[in-house]
Amino acid sequence: MEPQTVLIPVEFPDPDPLPSTFIDCLTSCRVLLLGVYEIPSNVDADERQRREVEAYDILYTLANQFAQSGETADVELVMDEDVSDVPTTVAEDRDVDALLVPNPITTLGRVLVPLREAKFQEPVTDLVSTLDEDVLLHTTLFHVADSDDDVEAGREMLSTVRDHLVDEGFPRTRIDTEVVVSDDPPFAISQAARDYELLVMGETQESSLERVFGKTYESIAEQTDRPIIVVRE
Repeated sequence: MEPQTVLIPVEFPDPDPLPSTFIDCLTSCRVLLLGVYEIPSNVDADERQRREVEAYDILYTLANQFAQSGETADVELVMDEDVSDVPTTVAEDRDVDALLVPNPITTLGRVLVPLREAKFQEPVTDLVSTLDEDVLLHTTLFHVADSDDDVEAGREMLSTVRDHLVDEGFPRTRIDTEVVVSDDPPFAISQAARDYELLVMGETQESSLERVFGKTYESIAEQTDRPIIVVRE
């Protein structure tokens, strides 16, 4: 299987640090470090250049940490007055496999993997299976069923995913499955996520203006203050 490509936004001027456990966890992935720097139009050329040099220095230092641990790490920097949509645009242009919706990462050991739609079983499982199982202390596969009638189907889906991860080398004892019933999946996921350091999810299927990286994930990220890796279809 080809290495997965994960886009990691690095928000300037004060980027959050990435702990060594997070870097180690992605040793089998290609990483694109995307610097996003919101900068006023009235900043003069010399100051803009100073900030650009400083940003690239930080990005290449991060890239070196990833490269020392495993796969390649590329660097890009976008400086503009409005950079809010840049990660989404670059993710689509570069056709990356996944995008990190950043929140501060202090450690990494417990990962929640909400699976909503069957069509995301394969891409989400492919991404999770590339994470370093020695870093992950525990992984919970999570499904929100619409009604009690859908619980068994959800359990079967999660069981299939768990078997695949075990085949890829994950210890079965470190993988749990959980199915809950709710008419508000984002809220149910947000509640469950409080006990985890990272979420891995498939992208939302909303209108074109509210896809990935749209309101569902913003809501979960805001409610949990947890980083989310969004796996693209």
